[in-house]
Amino acid sequence: MEETKEDIMVSVIIPVYNTEAYLEECIISVVGQTYQELEIILINDGSTDHSGNICRKWESRDLRIRYVEKINEGQGITRNLGIALARGEYLLFVDSDDYLDRTLIERVLSCIKENEADICVFAHYGINDEGLKDESLLPYKVTKASSVEKNHNLLGYMMPILWDKMFSASLVKYAEVKMDNRICEDLVFNARLYVRAEKICMLDVPLYYYRYKREGNLSTSYQRYLEAEESIHKLNCIFTREGRFDKYWIQLYSLEFTIFKDILFRIRKRPDLDVPVEIRNQYPDFLKAYTDCLSKWFSQYLDIGLQESNYALIGSYNLRVLLHRFLLDEDFLREDYGYCSIVSLMSDAAFKDGIPEGMKFGNVYRRRCVEKDWNKEFVNYTESQEWDYIIIDLLDEIWNLIQVREGCYLTESLFLQESGVKLTDYDRIPLLCEKRRLLFQKYAVCLAEKLRRLNIPVVIIENYLCEKHGMYYDTFTEFHQIQEIREMNQELKWCYRYLRTLLPEAFVTEASEFQELVFTHEDFPFGCEPYYYNEGYYLRMAIQINRCMFERRDKIGT
Repeated sequence: MEETKEDIMVSVIIPVYNTEAYLEECIISVVGQTYQELEIILINDGSTDHSGNICRKWESRDLRIRYVEKINEGQGITRNLGIALARGEYLLFVDSDDYLDRTLIERVLSCIKENEADICVFAHYGINDEGLKDESLLPYKVTKASSVEKNHNLLGYMMPILWDKMFSASLVKYAEVKMDNRICEDLVFNARLYVRAEKICMLDVPLYYYRYKREGNLSTSYQRYLEAEESIHKLNCIFTREGRFDKYWIQLYSLEFTIFKDILFRIRKRPDLDVPVEIRNQYPDFLKAYTDCLSKWFSQYLDIGLQESNYALIGSYNLRVLLHRFLLDEDFLREDYGYCSIVSLMSDAAFKDGIPEGMKFGNVYRRRCVEKDWNKEFVNYTESQEWDYIIIDLLDEIWNLIQVREGCYLTESLFLQESGVKLTDYDRIPLLCEKRRLLFQKYAVCLAEKLRRLNIPVVIIENYLCEKHGMYYDTFTEFHQIQEIREMNQELKWCYRYLRTLLPEAFVTEASEFQELVFTHEDFPFGCEPYYYNEGYYLRMAIQINRCMFERRDKIGT
C-alpha cells in the first residue's frame, strides 16, 4: 500500500441519532484508523437514548473528536452542519450504525492523491445484525480517473449514497450544495458534485461496513419511500435551471429509473426486509407515482407508456435481462422463449410425451426454456390478448441444432446440455455451415408469416457475442478465440439482415451509439461464454430500445 503523508487533515462527519447499540463500534473503527490526521465530528441530532453519553465519553478520550449537540432536524441538516464545521481538506461521511476497515482513510486518500481527484468512490460490505456480510464491489468502475464531462456514464451509474465516497472539502464548499431530510437526499448532493468534479477516481475494494437492515434505518423507513420522487424532482429542476438536463438526460434517466426500480423491488420481492403489509399493499400507488414522475421529466425523449405494455420475448438470456432493465414492473414481461434458435422454434414437434423424466436443471427458468423448445410451444401458439410487443434477438443461433428428423430440430443449448439428456444418435448442425443458413432462411420465413398473422408489433434487438472482456469500463481484453467469435458475429449479422427484410415494419435497434459498453464482465455470474454483456450495456440498451420505438412512432405519427 502506497504511503500517504500525514499532513493532510480528513474530516470525518458522523451524524448520530439513537444508535447506542452500534455507536461504540463505529467510533472505535474511526479512532483506530491507520491514518491518524483526522478531525472526527460527532453531531448528536437530538438522540433520546444513551448515544450522547457515548459521544461525550469519546470526546474526553480523543482530542481529535469534536462533539456537538442539537435539536432533532434530520440527517441531511445534520450533515450540512458537519460540512460547515469541518476544517479538513477532505470529507468522509459515516453513518453512526456502520463501521470502517481500519485502512479505509489511508487507502482512499492515497488513491485520491495518486489520481489528483476530487472524489474517490470505494466498495463496501453489506452486513446485518446477525453478522452476515456480502461483498458489494463497484458495479461501474474505471481504472483511470475521469470527469462526468468526459465520461457521462460516471453520472448514470453513480451510487446515490454518501458513505462510499471521500470528497474534496473545497469542491463541496465551493459548490455550496446543501442537503435536506428527504429519502435520497444523497442523490442531489452527489450528482451536483459529480458534474463539478475535475476528476473522479475509484477504489474497488470493500472498506466500509454498511448495516443495511436495522430498525430505524432510513433505507427501511418504508413509509417515506414516496419522498424519493421529491428528491428526483428537485435534482431535475436543478439540472434544468443550470442548463444541464438535455446534456445528461440519458444518465439522469438511468439513475432515477434504477432508484425507483430498487425501491419497488424492496417493497415487493425482499422478504428478508420484513416490509409491512400496508406498504406492500400500496405497491400500485408507488408504481404509479414513479411512472408518472418519469413521464413528467422524460416524455420528450421516451415513451414512458411502454412501461405498462406487455411483452413476449424470443431470444437469449441477454434479452431477458434487457427487459428487466427496461421495465419498472417485470410482471409486464408476459412470456419468453429463451435458449432456442429460430429453426427449432418454428420446426415440428417430435416428442409427444414431453421432456424425459430425470432431466436436471439449475432452476425453474432453465427447465421452462428447455420444455418450451422441446414441446414447440411457440409454433403451436395461436393468439393472445396479453402481448403488446414481441421482442427478438438472434444470439441463440450460436448453439448447434440437433436434427431429430426431417423438419424437426432441437437447440443444443447450454440448458439442454446441463440437463443430462442423451441425444447421441442425431446429427449436429453448427452455425457456420451452408446447411444451417438455408435452414435459417426457411424457418425465418415461417416466423415472419406467423408474426404477421398475430399482428403484434415486433422489435428486433441486434445483440452479438462479446468480443472483449474486462473488470473495468475503460480497460478491455480480446478473447483468445477472437477470430471464431468474429466469424460467428458476421453470420449473426447476416441473419439479422435477412430477418429484417422479412419484417420491414419491425422496430430495430443496436449498440452503435455506445460501443464502449459492448463487453462482458469477467465476474458475470452466469459465466463468460463469451455471451453476456455488462450491467452498463443493459441499462443503456434498455433506453435505446425505448428511444427507437418512441422516435419511429413519432415519425410516422402513431
